[in-house]
Amino acid sequence: MSNSVPLDTALTVAVCSIGRADLFQSLRLIAADDVSSIAEVIVVDNTGGSLDRTAVADASANVPVRVLDGSGTASDGRNLALASARTDVVLFFDDDCLPEPGWVKEMATYMSAEPEVAAAFGRVEPVPLPNWRLESEVVPLLGENAWATAETPDGELWCPAVSASNWQPGPYTGEPTIPVSVVGSSNNMALRRSKMLPGRPVFLPHLGPGTGPASGEDTELGYALMREGRTVAYLPSARALHNSWLETATADHKQRCYVRGNVEALGYHALRGDDHAARLLATYLGNFRVSNTSGLHELGDILAWAYGSLAGVPSRTTAP
Repeated sequence: MSNSVPLDTALTVAVCSIGRADLFQSLRLIAADDVSSIAEVIVVDNTGGSLDRTAVADASANVPVRVLDGSGTASDGRNLALASARTDVVLFFDDDCLPEPGWVKEMATYMSAEPEVAAAFGRVEPVPLPNWRLESEVVPLLGENAWATAETPDGELWCPAVSASNWQPGPYTGEPTIPVSVVGSSNNMALRRSKMLPGRPVFLPHLGPGTGPASGEDTELGYALMREGRTVAYLPSARALHNSWLETATADHKQRCYVRGNVEALGYHALRGDDHAARLLATYLGNFRVSNTSGLHELGDILAWAYGSLAGVPSRTTAP
């Protein structure tokens, strides 16, 4: 299917899929909403070829869609989508996120009105469960981290990568920091290709889902953009629901990944002489020392836990 949307005002919607069932519901939600600003949808198949492409096309309905073969990692997949897009703005979601009505239109309108914005992050809330609650922690120098919890008859569930209530809408004007503490993460994010940093991949291939750290790719990109004076913004009117309620064992593994990813993302810059990144990393680890409930107070123990060497130690912490 072709689309007559002018490419200079349109955007591309992109998702890297590992085969989650929510992908098809998300595509249906997008297709049923205002699609006037969508040039096309790009789905990067990170399943190794098992993604049902007919189902992708059917779910996309009246929206042009391309399916590209990915390497299996989110960073490579997003880089592929960015390189393949015909529009300057590419709007990303994850295949466990469900866009709310108006999601695309809100992002398209904002990115068109604010041409200096390199990256805009939308609001993310968990798919609601009975008696769920949003929790957060303010960390000096970093910002405010948020997560959600819910009590069920089988125990507590945890949902990461959601937005804090007190983040300020619009361009972030503070010191460079990790984006998940001030604007958001890559599960609801628009990037302007012409404002990305030259001479490097947009997403570093050694970070993110599908790699050893399994996270950190959006931490590194967001920090790098801020550090180089690019404008990043928070757009709470562009909303998505995160369908990622995790039981204790899975949540523990995810939190280890977040710590390792943030360490490697900030460490990448600190090892290249960035003193501010080194201060952020020291602050991040220092906060973890006092906030974790596992008795991990030595740096070596924290890193051993994050890298998987303390498999028997419970890992629930107050924040990612």
